[in-house]
Amino acid sequence: MKLNDKAQVKKWLRNLTLIKREMKLKIDFYNTLIDDFARLNVSDKRLKKLKPESDTYTTAASNINFYRAEIDKCREKYNNTLNDWNRLSELLDSDEVMVITEKYLKGTVWDAMEFKVFFSRRQCFRIIDRSVEKLVGQTVGEW
Repeated sequence: MKLNDKAQVKKWLRNLTLIKREMKLKIDFYNTLIDDFARLNVSDKRLKKLKPESDTYTTAASNINFYRAEIDKCREKYNNTLNDWNRLSELLDSDEVMVITEKYLKGTVWDAMEFKVFFSRRQCFRIIDRSVEKLVGQTVGEW
């Protein structure tokens, strides 16, 4: 995807924190499901020993593999996005990288930016505008 204008660059930058949160939530959810299926598999084996005629849930292993594959997809998506950011950050100077990292990757609110990067709030706006102009025309991977 090509970043055609400043609004599109800012939207892509804002989505960096959302992708990070989405990845964390999905991985936590899938890990919970994997744990549940593992416990279910153990209880099914015990139940089968006690009562052989009982019907058990025997597809737990395939579900666990599916959810592990989903976790790998989430990590790959996040790693591709970070690789895009690392490539784009080479086009920026150190102040621009610092301000964008604090704002968009770490999610720092504007009121706290002054204390994190030691620039005034207005200067942070200028730095971000300058860096966004540098990123117009660059390409990034699709989400």
